[in-house]
Amino acid sequence: MADRPPEKPATLAETVRTLGPLTSVGISFVLAIVLGAGIGLGLDRWLGSSPWGFLVFFVMGVAAGIMNVYRAFGKP
Repeated sequence: MADRPPEKPATLAETVRTLGPLTSVGISFVLAIVLGAGIGLGLDRWLGSSPWGFLVFFVMGVAAGIMNVYRAFGKP
């Protein structure tokens, strides 16, 4: 096996550059779920349709969050 030179440790700037997109994707995933659940709860209170509005909009929020993650990391 060929000897490889040791890898240089990541600098702080490289670490921050890597963590930035990960953090924004995580926040957008959670935010989509919270917004969906909030809209669903609001509709349930207004229309008295509990728990259907919450369930529908919660699932839509999860789907939107997954789509955000896919858009961010699914493309090469």
